[in-house]
Amino acid sequence: MIKLVNSVADLTALRDREELEIIMALAAADLLGATTVKLWRLVGYSDELRLHERALLADRRVTISDAPSNANDLPTLDSRRDLRLCYDRQTPLPASPSEKGRRGHIFPIMSARGVVGFLEICRATPLSDHRQRLVSGLLRIYQNHLKILDYSESDALTGLLNRRTFEAAFAHLTRMEATSRVGAVRFERIERRRPIDPDQPRWLAALDIDFFKGINDRFGHQCGDDVLVSMARLMRISFREGDRLFRYGGEEFVILLEPMAAQYVSGVLERFRALVEAHDFPRVGSVTISIGYTCVGAADDGTAAFRRADDALYAAKRQGRNQVICYEELGCGAVLSTHALLEADALVH
Repeated sequence: MIKLVNSVADLTALRDREELEIIMALAAADLLGATTVKLWRLVGYSDELRLHERALLADRRVTISDAPSNANDLPTLDSRRDLRLCYDRQTPLPASPSEKGRRGHIFPIMSARGVVGFLEICRATPLSDHRQRLVSGLLRIYQNHLKILDYSESDALTGLLNRRTFEAAFAHLTRMEATSRVGAVRFERIERRRPIDPDQPRWLAALDIDFFKGINDRFGHQCGDDVLVSMARLMRISFREGDRLFRYGGEEFVILLEPMAAQYVSGVLERFRALVEAHDFPRVGSVTISIGYTCVGAADDGTAAFRRADDALYAAKRQGRNQVICYEELGCGAVLSTHALLEADALVH
């Protein structure tokens, strides 16, 4: 009972999703005497569900795995018949025995959207009904805590991350966040699987819907909201699992891209710009966007990086809109000119 109370206390004290996943794996191992625990995430890719082994606990050692840059590298849900059956039935199921004769048990992780992952437990003997109910109860606490985090971190209209979470996400993903809280998590070691291009920098892009005020004025604010929701959906299907998508405010969005070589960034953003331009938005028809982006340096903070991307975004607008511009390719004169024009606009309006 004390172990259970401590596990619940550990879960509800955390605000970092990675630490939450670690605690969930450790709690399951402690309470059930499990030899291995796996926490799977479901990833949608090309209308197909794929499996991402997010956390693995074996021999009291936790491994956290970042999603690969290409979700096509992940196994499909259908490649694991037991996980597929658990997904379809949305109930806990026994898994096939392992090569060493260990007994597996699979529990679905639920959200408002349905099954979003699985907790897979392997132990020497089958779980009793009492222990299965214990795991299900612990998972409900975990899932409810995730819902609270989702609510506090997400934009209510689009479901993307909100502006309030940008700085923390920027610091965490660029490895600049202090690890002071990691000591509170009971594990021996965390190993991360390195991204495909670990030596490449991250990139920050700011995008803005062109003439959005005109859309609101002509079609009404509800239609404007529909455009924002559609834009968020296009972003989700266009960018990779490891990219972070934010609604920064109004009609402006921010994308924190995974590490990649400089020569590929413009193409990634240009393809998204073209996708938006070709999309038929209900009632509105054609909508275009302007995008500015910048390279994220080792000593960067979110405010400075966003300011550079925003400078490039406004340069794109001044040069005709519906285009992608890199801050590092702008001369200082162009940036200063953009600032001067913005200040002039502010005086006029």
